[in-house]
Amino acid sequence: MKTRWLALSIGTIAAIALTHTAQAVELANGTTAFLQPPQFLNAFTTNDSVMRRNATYFFTLDLPANADAALQRVVIEPQNLTRHLQPYRLDQTVAFSETAGDERSELGLGNISVNEDTKAVTVEFNPPVTPGRQVTIGLRPQRNPRFDGIYVFRVITVPEGDQPQSHIAGHGRLYFIDNDSDRLYP
Repeated sequence: MKTRWLALSIGTIAAIALTHTAQAVELANGTTAFLQPPQFLNAFTTNDSVMRRNATYFFTLDLPANADAALQRVVIEPQNLTRHLQPYRLDQTVAFSETAGDERSELGLGNISVNEDTKAVTVEFNPPVTPGRQVTIGLRPQRNPRFDGIYVFRVITVPEGDQPQSHIAGHGRLYFIDNDSDRLYP
């Protein structure tokens, strides 16, 4: 029985590898998935001081050429200290991509939303991002968090398709410092 299951599993994997399309890998149950999933590369902020305005939080990931699925959306979900995060200015969200030749191009954005309970931001691309690019998303908070510390964000990628299988690409950390510890906040 184990040998039969193993043979079926290997056969299924081989069939997926041989029959993949540029659209996405479609599993037997109709789920679409990345053949080679995106990987989180970097997170940084343009201003790391607490309570400062005009910062942008950038999250960069690599969508490899052999991903075999276009990137439909990215979810950026804070993992800690969520009560200290300030609301985002969703209408000021930016996204761009870079190719191996360092060509930078702005990406079209669709719906951008935030889950009020988890503070997770979902950024949809319109059209979906084709494989073989580095993708950077910039989120603009109203201001930086009130308290210093390390803020961790989970970056989840979702391929194009009717029944997409999401993938945790990695975790980003933003470090905020209090340059004026004598300051009293209202």
